[in-house]
Amino acid sequence: MSVIGSLIFVGVEISQNTQAVRGATHQSVSDQISEYYLAIASDERLANLMSLALRDEINRADLTRADQLSVDLVIVTGIRRVENIYLQFKNGILGEDAFNRIGYGSYRGNYARSTWDDWKNEFDKDFTIFFETSRDNSNN
Repeated sequence: MSVIGSLIFVGVEISQNTQAVRGATHQSVSDQISEYYLAIASDERLANLMSLALRDEINRADLTRADQLSVDLVIVTGIRRVENIYLQFKNGILGEDAFNRIGYGSYRGNYARSTWDDWKNEFDKDFTIFFETSRDNSNN
């Protein structure tokens, strides 16, 4: 009886720990995106550049090298956030619902696609396939 009771106790503890880890991971993802948005919003130059890029009102070739790098790094940082969620999902920490709040629309524009084409070799091949498929087939 005591062995069965101990196993039940351990099972409950593992379940609670798993839920706590998932909750902390969701919070961490939310914190990351908040910091990401705040960094863009608090820099007028970067906010203007991102606004133009997200609306496809500029091309990468039209920017100075410094401005192009700034916008590229913002986009790549956002994609790294998606990669983090993907890895957490792949490791069983996050569920599929974690992908519902990514906002793939910001990665579908011509500017973002051009940035992705230049930077995608910096990412794992499995993630590259996942990202392109999700970006192109997602409704969000």
